[in-house]
Amino acid sequence: MHKYILIFLLTAALSAQSQESSFDYNGDIGFFNSGISSQLLSQSYGFLSADEKNNIIDNLQLENHLAFEANGEFKYQDKKGWGLSLSNRIGTYATYPKSLVELILLGNTPFKGESLKLDPLKLTAFNYSQIDFSYQWSKKINTSVSLLLGHQFLNLNVNDAHFYTDPQAAFINYQVDFEAHYTDTNMFNKPFSNNGYGAAFGISYKDSINKGDIEVSISDLGFIKWNDKTTNMHIENQYQFEGVNVDDFISFNDSIIRDEIDSVKASLESNLKESYTWRLPSRLRLSINHPLNSSIIQAYTLSIEHRIDLYNVPRISLDVHKIAQKHLFSLGYHIGGIERQGFQMSYSYKGKKTHWQLYTKQANALIPSTNYGVHLGISIKRVFSSSK
Repeated sequence: MHKYILIFLLTAALSAQSQESSFDYNGDIGFFNSGISSQLLSQSYGFLSADEKNNIIDNLQLENHLAFEANGEFKYQDKKGWGLSLSNRIGTYATYPKSLVELILLGNTPFKGESLKLDPLKLTAFNYSQIDFSYQWSKKINTSVSLLLGHQFLNLNVNDAHFYTDPQAAFINYQVDFEAHYTDTNMFNKPFSNNGYGAAFGISYKDSINKGDIEVSISDLGFIKWNDKTTNMHIENQYQFEGVNVDDFISFNDSIIRDEIDSVKASLESNLKESYTWRLPSRLRLSINHPLNSSIIQAYTLSIEHRIDLYNVPRISLDVHKIAQKHLFSLGYHIGGIERQGFQMSYSYKGKKTHWQLYTKQANALIPSTNYGVHLGISIKRVFSSSK
């Protein structure tokens, strides 16, 4: 990892001596939750009454999402059209059904005689770094090629899960079909450990249309091959528990419970250590920017973005822009993706040599009852050239 940083800095420094260029930093961090608002979450600590449990359940959708993202990127852009960047991507994305929360909060008693469907249940977490080379072939077409270094990875996908309670509570039965793949996930001790290599490709096309701009792009089209120490599991299991039969209470000991636990644990220990190829969550994006004949709002931007294997539906946003000399104010609204629908906003400053931007995808953070996450991003750009 340190070699990549040194190569990147040396290349940027040498190029900057002879060319007009720019150096950027882009970073953002955010937590997103589609199910429970911050106001409801703050009221859900400690002992929960029946009304509080039902209030949580009523606010959930049939399928809910949790996500955490942290991204950082340094980028050098040359005036001749080529660019070099070094970035780190951290992401955790979880999908869980409403029925699972019902079972956890209410127990299985209200569901006697019912077969609860506990899928989809998915978890994907990753940490990787990449060095990216891009080239502007023309005013319309830009391509990029990336080399990736994988640090940590976890993928759990429950394909099928059902939980059944006998009407007389004589037994419970579950059946599950799931697969899991994970590397050494000790991120805190070795955040930049080397557990895999990969590559990615990206391309974008930009053109003018009706006095505005349209851009179509595909990025993160690639993979990471995690090493042969990766744990791979695939379990298809059905289990029925009829309680513990105790004929003599005096002879009861913890070995009886341990035997029941061991019978379940045995099926979970069936795994294989081998390499695993993970397809990156490729990003497809369409953006349309168009000016408006108004002194209050000068332009609008419509964006549609989809991330394969992460979004069930594309994320759609509409932003309006107000320009005041070197300042740009934007306010927008978004739906879809992994987030609860809500507002987003940004502020940008464009000086002669320095540009910077502050933005958030979760402007609802100011209103607890409608706040389902927190997000903050910053972008700083420095334009410089050699003296003649």
